[in-house]
Amino acid sequence: MTRRTAPSPYSPSNVIARRSHEMLEAANIMHRKDGIRRCVKCLIPETEQAVTFDEHGVCNMCRSAQVRDQEIDWAAREAEFEALLERHRGKYKYDAIVPFSGGKDSAWVAYTLVRRYKLKILLATFDSHFRRPTHLENIERIVRRLGCDHITIKANDGVIRKTMVESLKRRGDFCWYCHTGVVATPYKVALMMQVPLVIWGEPGSEYSGGYYNYRTNTPPDERWFNRQINLSINAEDMHGFIKDVDMRDLEPFRLPDWSEMRKLKLESVHLGDYVKWDAPRQYEILNRELGWEMAEVENLHPRYHYEKVECFLQGARDYLRFIKRGYSRTVQRANLDIRSGALTREEAEQMIDYDAQRPASLDVVLQYMGVDEAEFMRIAESHQVYPHVHEPAKVRPAQRKLDEQEAFAVRLLGGADKA
Repeated sequence: MTRRTAPSPYSPSNVIARRSHEMLEAANIMHRKDGIRRCVKCLIPETEQAVTFDEHGVCNMCRSAQVRDQEIDWAAREAEFEALLERHRGKYKYDAIVPFSGGKDSAWVAYTLVRRYKLKILLATFDSHFRRPTHLENIERIVRRLGCDHITIKANDGVIRKTMVESLKRRGDFCWYCHTGVVATPYKVALMMQVPLVIWGEPGSEYSGGYYNYRTNTPPDERWFNRQINLSINAEDMHGFIKDVDMRDLEPFRLPDWSEMRKLKLESVHLGDYVKWDAPRQYEILNRELGWEMAEVENLHPRYHYEKVECFLQGARDYLRFIKRGYSRTVQRANLDIRSGALTREEAEQMIDYDAQRPASLDVVLQYMGVDEAEFMRIAESHQVYPHVHEPAKVRPAQRKLDEQEAFAVRLLGGADKA
């Protein structure tokens, strides 16, 4: 046996050397000066929940979009959806329950089910408590022009206020009441009306490839509610966190007993898992045929003013995400356009500064919750996602106040907005 008298130098093969070089280049692209990794195709940072990057530096959401565009047989999916509808058509008080915020996605579901599939549907709405004028007008147009029946549940103001403060402190998100109420309401209506089909809108695969994707679909069930919706706080938890609130006061935010849903033989699906989603095109159709209108949204590039027009809190909530994760809704929406080919990564980068704004509505929201801005910032920064570090000096003042801010100040605070 030959004995070595000196160490042999390491010499990688050409393939290994090339792959190492490619991975180093990808890593250099993914790391910016702030030390945060980002997808090499879109702008999603590593601070996004459940994001992962493959060996080429591509995020799981971009990979999911590739599956959507290249692997899914949408004709077969639609045939599967039509078979689902036929199992329910004409057999119950309504063919389906539609969770209906009145935003572009739920409006598209209502439009599609009525105009394309000729279903009799019941729209089920959880009143988010901060609904904007244009949004209310959109709801009126959709309900009247489609000829739908419509039911709305509204929760107690004092209870909402307490849950907002508590979920802000515990999860860095004051919208727990709305996340839970929006999902619980249609299931309760389905149980009340004994209608075993609930049809949601945009699939979770569009935004988060970590939990669900286009191969597995997004099953809107009890597990989905606990995994993605309720911030890991159920109504019983909230009851233990806040004072002077009866468990019955939290009923709007609780799912019904799921054993009752199983007895009902509930089927709950996202339309976007069966019919390919295209939000810009869908907005154009809704606007042209039903008069659904966009509205200015704080901290959002004008290209996306059809997005999240429903709620006065939206700008403040998106600002909270910016503080915690270093990006917000403009980047999120631009990423969808990058994946669809409507924008290049370079074009999307020109929009980023819209996220770095302090919304004027924050003044009203903080007064409503009884939290001063120093405490708000302390709480928000305590929920920062590593390695992001918020830099207040880089935040600009709001573009301007929303037209309805004064009216919301009067309604929520009992007086004029002094900010």
